[in-house]
Amino acid sequence: MIAVLILSAALAAEPAGDAAPTRDGMIRDATERLLYGEPLPADLEDRLMRLAPPDRIEVLIFLRRSGMLAGPAWTTERLLAPARIQGAQE
Repeated sequence: MIAVLILSAALAAEPAGDAAPTRDGMIRDATERLLYGEPLPADLEDRLMRLAPPDRIEVLIFLRRSGMLAGPAWTTERLLAPARIQGAQE
């Protein structure tokens, strides 16, 4: 009973879908997608570019090691670019 209450409180405290992504949130989402056999979201690059560079690098490392991201390597400029605000275009 207590576990259910804790779980429901944790789920209620998750940020809204349109909020800026977080490193832990993106890793959790990728893990769930991996476990359920789902592909990565189509807007993954946009989500990654909204993270701070250190967080972006950690998420990319996680995705590469888990086998979910097997595309071309990211350039240093892309890895270290400042975080983009939501809705901003390059």
